Amino acid sequence: MRHDLKLSGAAFRLRPVEDADAAFVVALRSDPELGRYLHRSSNRVEDQLAWLEKYYERSGDYYFVLERQFDGVPEGVIAVYDLSEDGRIAEWGRWILKPRSLAAVESAWLIYRAAFELIGLHEVYCRTVAENEKVVSFHDSCGIVNRTLLHSHFDIDGRKLDAIEHRVDRRSWSVIAPRLEQLVAMIARRIRHA
Repeated sequence: MRHDLKLSGAAFRLRPVEDADAAFVVALRSDPELGRYLHRSSNRVEDQLAWLEKYYERSGDYYFVLERQFDGVPEGVIAVYDLSEDGRIAEWGRWILKPRSLAAVESAWLIYRAAFELIGLHEVYCRTVAENEKVVSFHDSCGIVNRTLLHSHFDIDGRKLDAIEHRVDRRSWSVIAPRLEQLVAMIARRIRHA
């Protein structure tokens, strides 16, 4: 949906996706390594623009571009979507970062903040292909303890794949947030001195 939510962190910020980002999104999604656990999509910018047009009309869907604060260069995309009917719970995902990006921790911290502080959610969850051990391990390392295995949750290229669902509510976020914030500050210092 069209929204005007923006959020800045230590080194990166979230801003709403727009038509001008279509080629960037296509480049991310068509990268063979980055797209390994994604549903297939078209490599045509025109098709991404058509998808964005439908997205703008959909309620309860907040799609963001993550960009570097110091120069505005896009680093990745991320979203909160599928809000429950009562507007209390949603999923976050569509999380794709450029290769070798240092934005993983800060982008997760920012999307949780957007979910709880800007959108006003009470709980948010993320579902990751179980084989994607790197991303599953990242979520585990954030201190998320509410974790569930969803058998055959995804169908990607005709393959039924299990998912790991990580759930964070407001109470657990109050425990996880300070830890992530410390990591964000440490990585931001590293980026500034690079």
